[in-house]
Amino acid sequence: MSTQTTAYSLLAMAKYATFIGGKGIKVGYTTNGKNNTTVSTSKTLSSRTIVVTEGANSIELKNNKDNTIYARVLNKGILPVGQEKTAQRNLTATVAYKTKNGKVIDVSKVSQGTDFIAEVTISNHKNELIKDVALSVIFPSGWEIVNTRFTDFGSFDNNDVDHEDIRDDRSNLYFDLKSRETKTIRVLLNASYLGSYYLSGVQCGAMYDDDYFVRTKGQWVEVIK
Repeated sequence: MSTQTTAYSLLAMAKYATFIGGKGIKVGYTTNGKNNTTVSTSKTLSSRTIVVTEGANSIELKNNKDNTIYARVLNKGILPVGQEKTAQRNLTATVAYKTKNGKVIDVSKVSQGTDFIAEVTISNHKNELIKDVALSVIFPSGWEIVNTRFTDFGSFDNNDVDHEDIRDDRSNLYFDLKSRETKTIRVLLNASYLGSYYLSGVQCGAMYDDDYFVRTKGQWVEVIK
């Protein structure tokens, strides 16, 4: 949904909650069998931060009133390097690394000073237009993005997108995808600093439609002499 649609939906839900509300919440819960806690409020919504431990955890809730309570457990975190999870919903993403002459190269070991191109191809697998697609391509700190807006690099093409935001370590690109359309994004890179680095996977999705999303897995790369 758009921001405006979401706002009107929340406004309608708030009015509905006011109409049927009044009973409040009185719930007791324990985490991993200890720390018995009570949540008591006259409001229709309450949230608490749960302290968890590594591995399996359990939460037990008891409703101490005569109304119906709906419970949700939300969790977030950052997976260890190299253990990120791939995802794919109606979009696919492939990444190829090539020389300026179009020859595919293996980026697990790249000689220092090498100029090469990252080609990211995003494909729409549905028979409908996807609006406001956001693509994020993050590069390791041993590589540098060559911003062709400020450098003379022959006939290197500009990407056919609505907006491109080039940062020190990433390119964020925004565009639409037509029915069954495939779009290829090209980013010029230079292997600048010696060392071993982690290359993150690309992430792409429709900003206002969670049915369209793809995330690829990363890999370790090395810049050598």
